[in-house]
Amino acid sequence: MDKVAKCPVCNQGDLIEGAKGYMCNHFKSMDDKCSFMIFKTYFGKEMTQNIVKQLADHKETDFFDDLVNKDNKQFSAKLVIEEGVIKPHFQHNSLDTPCPKCAKEVKISNKAFICEGFFNDKECDLYINRNIAGVFLSENEAEVLLNGSSTDYRTDFLSNSQKTFGAKLILDDNLKVKFDFEIIKCPKCKTGSVSANHKAYCCSNYRNDEIKCEFTVWREISGKEITLKDLLDLCQKGTSDKTKFKPKNGDAYTGFYKLDSDYKLEIVKIS
Repeated sequence: MDKVAKCPVCNQGDLIEGAKGYMCNHFKSMDDKCSFMIFKTYFGKEMTQNIVKQLADHKETDFFDDLVNKDNKQFSAKLVIEEGVIKPHFQHNSLDTPCPKCAKEVKISNKAFICEGFFNDKECDLYINRNIAGVFLSENEAEVLLNGSSTDYRTDFLSNSQKTFGAKLILDDNLKVKFDFEIIKCPKCKTGSVSANHKAYCCSNYRNDEIKCEFTVWREISGKEITLKDLLDLCQKGTSDKTKFKPKNGDAYTGFYKLDSDYKLEIVKIS
């Protein structure tokens, strides 16, 4: 019989798939055994091995939109393990912030944040997809957008060619999600915007024939990541915080990053 996952209740046995469900196999005696079991279906949802493994590993699943109650009506919830029992946990029905366009409630689903007016012949068209270029938008980030602010800058968005890039998210005047690529103004040319692609932080003026700013900081140097904080420190102060460097062919040392007089990155070794 297949061992699907470690038992999340006793942490000693393994969940074994049987005819009725996935049962813990821990049994040493009648006084030392585990009776935890995940049945094959809950609320009409088939518990596949992948779902069982997620539930066992994290004690909760993703939210499902296709659960069915006793009246055969669909509802959204995640399944959680509480005191050895599988229970549904319900998602908040709406965000705290109302729709900035019509002031109605903004409903939450697994796929989007949707103004309740959208369901009434689309009298309001606010509809924010939760999957933005491969990044799943949290409820808190949606609240931030609806309040007119931008989300934090992150570098794990995916382009159509599956390459990462950096951006913040904002809502435009039509309440559509837009990317804001600027991290900070370029310290070299003072007019361009520094943004992140899958390889480096670059100035937007590198294509401007009149300025041709070549300011570039690679996102990884000698196997070490240059973080957003490192970049901001470099652009604002010219140096980064101290850090440990561990070269592949050499001894570890303490140092920091620095921009030289031509705004090229160098590593300053301290000890």
